[in-house]
This record gives sequence, C-alpha cells and structure tokens, in this order.
Amino acid sequence: MKAYIIIIAVFLLLLLGTNALFAARSGGELLPLLLPAVPAASLPPPNPPNPPDTVSVQFAEQISVLMTDTGEVLTLSVQDYLVGCLFAQISPSYHEQALTAQAIVAHTYVLRLLHDGNNISDNPATCQPFLREEKARAKFAADADYHNALERFRAAARIASTRAIVHNAAPSVPIYSVYHSLSAGVTNTAFPVWGIDLPYLQSVDSSWDREHPEFIAVNEISSETIRLAMFAFNRTASMPPDYADWFASPVLSEFGYVISSNVGNNRLSGGDLWRALGLRSVAFDITQRDMSGAQVFIFETRGHGHGVGLSQYGADVLARRGHSFNEILDYYYTEVQIRENRLR
Repeated sequence: MKAYIIIIAVFLLLLLGTNALFAARSGGELLPLLLPAVPAASLPPPNPPNPPDTVSVQFAEQISVLMTDTGEVLTLSVQDYLVGCLFAQISPSYHEQALTAQAIVAHTYVLRLLHDGNNISDNPATCQPFLREEKARAKFAADADYHNALERFRAAARIASTRAIVHNAAPSVPIYSVYHSLSAGVTNTAFPVWGIDLPYLQSVDSSWDREHPEFIAVNEISSETIRLAMFAFNRTASMPPDYADWFASPVLSEFGYVISSNVGNNRLSGGDLWRALGLRSVAFDITQRDMSGAQVFIFETRGHGHGVGLSQYGADVLARRGHSFNEILDYYYTEVQIRENRLR
C-alpha cells in the first residue's frame, strides 16, 4: 500500500511541476527576458503544435522560373530557387536566423503564387526578386565572398524548403508572406498598399528599425518629373496650376504611413503614390520648394519599402537578440503557424 501511495505522490508532483512550468512559459513571464525592448503584451502567444495533417499545404518538388530578360525557363529544385531568391532579396551579412526567416518567407510566397495558379518569374512586379547564378556572382568583387554568401544562403534554404507559413484560420493555404527592407518603426497593414485587409498582415512594433543609419531619406523630385510620372500611371491625370494643390488632403495611418492623398485630379492610395513616383517608403512627408525658378517636391521618407509583413532589418535585430526564425515569423505575421513537410 505504501508503495502505491509513493507512486501516486510522485505522479502528482510531476504533474503539478509540469503545469507550473507550462504556466510560466505561456503566461508571458519569460518573454521580456527574450526581448526587453518590446512589452510582453505586444508579443503574440506561442503557437500550438501543428494539428494532425488531415489538411496539408501543397509543397512543390521543383520551381520553374521565367527569366524575363532572355525568355528562358529554368527548372530548379526548391532549395536552388530559394538560394536565388536570397541573393536578390537580402544581405548575406544578416544573422543566420534572419536569413532562414527570409528564406521561409520567400518559399511561402512562391507556394501561394502557385496555389493561386500563377506562373513564376524573376520579375518583382508580378512575383518576387530572383537572381540566377551568373548574376548572383556579379554582385561580389571577390569569388570568396560569393562562396561565403552561397553557403550561408544554402543553409537557410535547406531549412526553408520544408516549411511554409499559414494562417490559423486556413491551415492548408500559404499566406501572402510579403516583406520589406525596413519599417517606419511600426509595420504597415496591407490596406494602404493593396486596398485589402488581411488578418495576418497587421501592424506590430518594430521600433528598433529606427536605429538603421538610413532610416530617414530624402527624395527630391521636380514638378515636371512628377507630372510625367502621374500621366504614365494614369492617362487621365492632370495637375492643377497651383503647386500647393498638387498633393492635397493626405490621410495618414496612426503609424505614419500614407493611406491616400489627392494627386491633381485623382485620389491615390499611398501604395500607388509610392509605386508611381518610385519613393523609398510608403511613410513620407511632402514639402514643396522653389529652387532657382524650378518647382521641386521633397519627400522625406521613413523606412524602406511598403512596410508590410516581415522587416528584414528588424528580423536581423531580433535574431541578434537571441530569437529563432520561428519567433521572428510569429512576431511579424499575426496568428500564424509554420507547417512542415515531414516527407522530405
């Protein structure tokens, strides 16, 4: 009888100890130690384990990529395709966890394009940036630097080739895992850029991005260049005689991203204005100045890119603070999980 009592007591102690450990991990007490700069309340809770694979992401065995400059179609392994994406998308000097996060983002994005029935190319306007080997080599002055980058990218691609990000509400569909170089201190939502709301592309704090030496940049664009760009973007565009009325009634998000603005006789989204004028960021302020009789508009931008989804610089900062690629992706995309192809 005593032996049974001892066994039951040990069992209860183990059970209580396990529950206490789980409570400490799930209650957020450990999160501030991982990321002091972010309040624990702003971090998403840990994702549950993957559910049984009754519904699975459709992973690809190979990727066929149209080279827009030659018309050639390359058929590559997933890993080789991801390596080409990384050469085009991110610096090899970034932390290995940030590189792996970016590789998973690139893999998820191409899987979503394939899921939607799209063809894959190296055109970033319709797909995502990709460099074939000879163009990747040309980026490096020394052959040793190229091979060092190649090994780092291969290591990231090896992990990423079996993983994809999904939203919790649609566990078999890869998300639109968009990314950017540098946020405006807070990431953007999808609406100002593409006119749609997506539940996994929500604003999160990325205030460490402000530490980047090129966080603020200035674009000076002449009135004539703007006029031609607006006409090329929309053939019905016309600009009023008074330069003060060219960019009127801008609407900004609470995080400083331009949602929309009057541009001459049109109302454009911040994303359309960013694309039409080739601005550095969707977060910007506009001033107008007369310079030797010529009218110049000065766009002071914050960050680099549309600001939606993963911040590459932010991911590097988090990685250097000890975060894994899983934690980085959980942070920048809302209510997601990483599905793994266990057959590879």
